[in-house]
Amino acid sequence: MAVCPSIRGSLLYVELRRDFSYQASYPAFVPHLRGVRPPVTRDPEVRFETDPAIQTQADWAHLGIWPLGETMVELHAMVAILGCSRAPAIRFATDCTRSTSLDRLLHCLDDLGGGTKEIPTDRDPAFCIGATRDGSAILAPEWVDLCALLGVVPKACRPYRAKTKGKVERMVRELKESFVPWLTGQVLPLRCTLADYDRLAQSWIRELVLPRRHRTTQQFVGKAWLDERPLLRSIPSRILNAFTSELPIPPTPIVVDEGQRELGELVEVRSLAEYEVAL
Repeated sequence: MAVCPSIRGSLLYVELRRDFSYQASYPAFVPHLRGVRPPVTRDPEVRFETDPAIQTQADWAHLGIWPLGETMVELHAMVAILGCSRAPAIRFATDCTRSTSLDRLLHCLDDLGGGTKEIPTDRDPAFCIGATRDGSAILAPEWVDLCALLGVVPKACRPYRAKTKGKVERMVRELKESFVPWLTGQVLPLRCTLADYDRLAQSWIRELVLPRRHRTTQQFVGKAWLDERPLLRSIPSRILNAFTSELPIPPTPIVVDEGQRELGELVEVRSLAEYEVAL
């Protein structure tokens, strides 16, 4: 264990039984292994902070099946958060295609008051189309063109490095754990649309997120956002209008029961006198 402290306990257990006729069970072996395994030392975590108007982190949140209009659909939320003030923006959609991703992210930036110097995302197919031999991301041309119009530097985080954009990851978790319970106490429209969910998310942000003091920065999120907002690059209306469109809602598949259909095609003719007797 001193030479190779990371070796798996299951491998040691197999060797002990095979080479040394060890008879105890694996659950009985584990406490002994913990007593001799050297403790794992980790470097202290250093939180990465950015100056105002430098970074906006963005990511998709997958929320499961939600009611939308007359149907039930798989609902997703594009979440964007300013790296300095921690002010978030949320926009809903029914798919995560590239066109939808760019549309929703653009509206999130507009809700925040504009764009920052850079926008890191994960390597979602909406933003990346592959990788080079050395592991560098190949960004989607549409995403690069949009960033060029906005004056933003697109960045793709390394795979399996969630802490690189931990601020938006934390907001995605909060959306699932806080927004959904908050939504159960609200009066919802009879047939919710994506715009209704967008407005509800904005209300949740105003009521619960902006008034609080952030634990890391020790600043009120709303106050910090007001200080950061004048430094953001506003989204030109021509770009926003070019991406504004009615997002499609996938149709709900209709399952036809052939047996019930045959029964419905048979019509029995009755006289009105039978109904009069029933009344």
